[in-house]
Amino acid sequence: MKKVLLVGCGGYGAGYVEELLARGESLGLRLSGIADPYAGQSRVKDLILENRIPVFDTPEAYYAGNQAEIAIVSTPIPLHRRQAEEVMRSGSDLLLEKPVAGSVRDAEAILRTRDETGKKLTVGFQWCFNPEMLALKRDVDGGRFGKLLSMKAMVLWPRDIAYFNRGTRWAGKKYAADGTAIFDSIASNATAHYLFNMLWLAGKGYGAADARLLDFRAGRANDVETFDTVILRAETGEGVPLFFAASHAVKAEERQDPVFIYRFEKATVTFGEIAERPTALLAHLSGGETVDYGDSDNNGLGQKLLPAARYFAGEGENFCPGEAALKHVALLEEMWRATGEMPFFRKELVERTPGMVTVRGLAAILRRSYEEARLPGEAEWPV
Repeated sequence: MKKVLLVGCGGYGAGYVEELLARGESLGLRLSGIADPYAGQSRVKDLILENRIPVFDTPEAYYAGNQAEIAIVSTPIPLHRRQAEEVMRSGSDLLLEKPVAGSVRDAEAILRTRDETGKKLTVGFQWCFNPEMLALKRDVDGGRFGKLLSMKAMVLWPRDIAYFNRGTRWAGKKYAADGTAIFDSIASNATAHYLFNMLWLAGKGYGAADARLLDFRAGRANDVETFDTVILRAETGEGVPLFFAASHAVKAEERQDPVFIYRFEKATVTFGEIAERPTALLAHLSGGETVDYGDSDNNGLGQKLLPAARYFAGEGENFCPGEAALKHVALLEEMWRATGEMPFFRKELVERTPGMVTVRGLAAILRRSYEEARLPGEAEWPV
């Protein structure tokens, strides 16, 4: 039974507590301790007490008298570098939640620590661990659909003001008080999986494709330092065009769960409402055949633990290496090199209801841009 240290049990980390206590034994994993100074505020605090899981304020405090073969770091972005380095230097292999870090510099430092310590690292972009997505990946890499021609994806997920004020209020910030890069945004966090999936699927193996930013539109309706809405165009090193659109500043009735269309020489791969089922992952071959990979529900916690444990034990592959996750950070960092401040949306279009900020007409602009895989013109973009 491998001992596991969980760093961070609030928010997403609470799901790891539930998963490890419910299924850990069957996976050969035992939750040995939790490092989180705010554990008493977690929604699973009672579960932690009932199961007598030792709680520590910091990873350092845990390692002072304990060891763990595996550490899971599921904490706010500004803590990733320091905590990742600490757990690996203390002897643990690491499952690090996405994004790997807030900057290329910090991500590269994490990879150097991995190499210096000889520990293993995998990053928690959950679609990389999804069985249906992995089956598609094998067919793509095997050449079943021919050359990749284009990729586009869209997610419209309303988020209320409380979402941006959660925890220690790091959401939507550029830097922490100590200067650590955060650059939390809709593209680096909530919808990061769907942007990264294009890079991951376009690359050979699990290394992800390099991509360069072509152009983008971004804006903010909420009181954030980064952006809550983005449309970007990029291109892989092999010239494959990528398009991505996402927003938190839309009304509940305008919500659009993830959709994508990936075009190949011999097939079109789709996901989302444009398919026959809302979560169906389908490949429509040019000859009329349809490959149904199943419903890809992106249930990351249940799907990540076993593959990660197998990789750490030398019995499986690393489906999301640090080098792959770094390419996601690098693409977003290009946006910040291209501009100093992201603009606010025009005041006359911003609508405020109790606990929510939205932009009138924004969802329609995003949907139209997605359909045409283009950026809206400057006159059309509401900033």
